Amino acid sequence: MIVVECIKQVRRPRAWIVFAVLMGVTTVVTLIIRLTSAATPERVGNWGSVIPNASGLTMPLVGLNALLLFLIPLAVAIFAGESVAGEASWGSLRYLLARPVSRERVLTAKAVVAALFSFGAIAVVVLAGTVSGVVAFGWHPLSVLDLQHTSPFFTGATTFSPVGALGRIGLATVVVAGTMLSTFAFSFLCSTLTDRPFSAVAGGVLFGLVSRSLDNIPGLHALTPWLPLTDKGTDVWTGLFFPPDDLVGLPHLALVQGAYAAVFLTAAWVCFHRRDILC
Repeated sequence: MIVVECIKQVRRPRAWIVFAVLMGVTTVVTLIIRLTSAATPERVGNWGSVIPNASGLTMPLVGLNALLLFLIPLAVAIFAGESVAGEASWGSLRYLLARPVSRERVLTAKAVVAALFSFGAIAVVVLAGTVSGVVAFGWHPLSVLDLQHTSPFFTGATTFSPVGALGRIGLATVVVAGTMLSTFAFSFLCSTLTDRPFSAVAGGVLFGLVSRSLDNIPGLHALTPWLPLTDKGTDVWTGLFFPPDDLVGLPHLALVQGAYAAVFLTAAWVCFHRRDILC
């Protein structure tokens, strides 16, 4: 089922359009920086900063930091929200379930493939940033400025070898994917509740926007540790570039994302199991 679903998704232009947009935006960001502000420090998270022309390996960090605001959550919502609702809107879901295959297997296959494509969207940003960055600025050691510990008399900076930097960029990709888990799960739940893919995708995007909005209301700061998507939570990956690795918030982030994902995916399973597909 997973292989069949994967082949089906690969043949659809939607996935390639999403990947092309993410790749194009990341490459354009690199080009603009190369032409206008190659020597200007670019912020990465709350406390990080990189100088693009010092190394092409700065661009995956800049790309992730920029696209995490909207485009990466949107891509995740598209893959998760369209997975079931798309089949329902085309009328092919009823024929799929007419086969001697349980609903659990169908839903599991769609969830796994949607998760793979969602992770692929994040990986595309990293790969496009790496390739375009190396072409524009060269293959040099990566230096990250630690603004939290920088003073007029001291510059906090850490330098990684190109290979070491690639390893940390790979780990950062996994951490970023983890921060998108609740968005993916909620979009997937919406996909089981409607036969309109746009509604499911919009629900996933709105989920993230509402969470970020609540995070930025001063009177609701007590809720911040338990919100699914926050500014601080999406910046956890930057701790990989400040030795010793500043990943204090990672266990809590994993707990929160895991809890939301478990609730939403369980609800998706219940809704899909009880849903009358023939209506």
